[in-house]
Amino acid sequence: MQVPYRWRRKAGGDGMETGFPWRLGLAATVKVSAPPETAAVGGSILPTPRLSEGMSLRAKGLIAIVALILFTAGVGFFTEGERQKLLLAVDELERVHREEEQLVQINMSIARALLAVNSAYSAEELTGAVQSAVFEVDATRNLLEGLDPVHPRVLMLSHALQAIALELISAPSRGLLGIAREDLHELVTELDSITHAARARKLMLLNDYRATYDRVTLEALALAVLGIVVMGAVIAKFFSRMTWDIREVEERAMAIVGGYRGKALEVTRKDEIGGLMAAVNQMQLSLRERERHIERARREQFHREKMAAVGSLAAQLAHEINNPIAAISGIASTMRDVSHSHQCTANGRACQPGMILEHTQRIAVITRQLADFTRPRPQGFELLDLNQLVRTTRDFLAYDHRFRNIAFHLSLDPELPAVRSLGDHLTQTLMNLLINAADALKGCPPERRRIDLATHVDRNCAVITIADQGKGMDPETQARAFDEYFTTKPAGEGSGLGLALTRELMREIGATLELTSAPDDGATAVVRVPLEYRPPAHDPRTGAADASAYPYH
Repeated sequence: MQVPYRWRRKAGGDGMETGFPWRLGLAATVKVSAPPETAAVGGSILPTPRLSEGMSLRAKGLIAIVALILFTAGVGFFTEGERQKLLLAVDELERVHREEEQLVQINMSIARALLAVNSAYSAEELTGAVQSAVFEVDATRNLLEGLDPVHPRVLMLSHALQAIALELISAPSRGLLGIAREDLHELVTELDSITHAARARKLMLLNDYRATYDRVTLEALALAVLGIVVMGAVIAKFFSRMTWDIREVEERAMAIVGGYRGKALEVTRKDEIGGLMAAVNQMQLSLRERERHIERARREQFHREKMAAVGSLAAQLAHEINNPIAAISGIASTMRDVSHSHQCTANGRACQPGMILEHTQRIAVITRQLADFTRPRPQGFELLDLNQLVRTTRDFLAYDHRFRNIAFHLSLDPELPAVRSLGDHLTQTLMNLLINAADALKGCPPERRRIDLATHVDRNCAVITIADQGKGMDPETQARAFDEYFTTKPAGEGSGLGLALTRELMREIGATLELTSAPDDGATAVVRVPLEYRPPAHDPRTGAADASAYPYH
């Protein structure tokens, strides 16, 4: 089941406009002119979800891509460095291989030169044989010039062979051929050692190449596996957490639609999912405020209808009672006149016209008070005398059985100015606070069954104070006094909405309600009504209000 939710922000002027269309058929449009962290719903100031201050999902994705690119580049640079080392090893192997091939050619040439020198040494015709030997020696000497100059003994023997070859050309002799043969044998011995060293170096280079190749392969494989494992773990954790959070948001949204109004969802992210969590929390808060507003409107409507019915009944009763009361009063007046004229035979014994007049006047006052209190009031703001409102409410509730044996002590400021406010809201607030005070006095000794009512001016507010000497509240209870559905009364005697709705009523008219208490020391409720209050542009009970009209929050 999908829960439609829309959050709309509109910039313009000093305010922000938000809208919440629900599938439940409820809607509220609120204009808020102060900080963007708050919004008004049903006349209440609510915190609005702020845009996420952390990284967005797109930014996280870009960071992951950049991290992957950097990791790949690092692996590439490392691999390239190792490849260069392998290339250097291959170049060195090729050089050693070329040197080995050159040594093989030199050895073969020396073998031919030895064969030619030995043949010339054994030949009878020395001149022709020497020419062939000198040719082979010169060929060998030319090959020796291509050797690395790091072999000085080889170069020395090469120069010696060159000198012998020149002497053989000018004066051939077997003695020179013998010297040439000895130099060639010594050269073979020297080249054998050079060849063995070249082969050993080649073997070492091959081993190093294989070891480097194996190491690079293993390191590249390990880096690849490490990258796959790390990136896989990060991606798996990221998506598993995102899936968990989305599922949590989905479950909470379904629970909210199903009526859940408990603890808000903990916002554990600062991206779009976190914004969605905050939006779901705002949806829950807005629905709760809207339901509270509807409940308050229903109670107000019920209160008005009840008071209208009581007023109509009171008017009819007053009309019906006033006629016999007038007759009784007339008869009592006549009796009093007769008794004063000493013409009454029962004068001084059973005839008490004064008592009859006193009680008829009391009945008339009660019916008049009942009619005045239940008279329908204007639905808009009007100038009110708070002292008179306090007296009227006190007089009306004095007939309630809960206020029997409770003394009222009034300390009203005679110079209290009139305030512009809603009479119904203030009346209902005073009634709720007085009834709570009476309930708190249950079981208290007679000397403590007292309620103090006082009014005074404090700067730009008219203050109404209601204090009792009841059981009081501990700090935990006081901290939850304004919570919805929280009550300390027995089951069936309280709904837990009285103080919460009362505070909302005061907020609608720009007033505040404060509550202080201590265990066994009673409780004091303080209502502050602004002397100069700018009402909203429209009725605050329509579901939308200008939050700038509430300067005392």
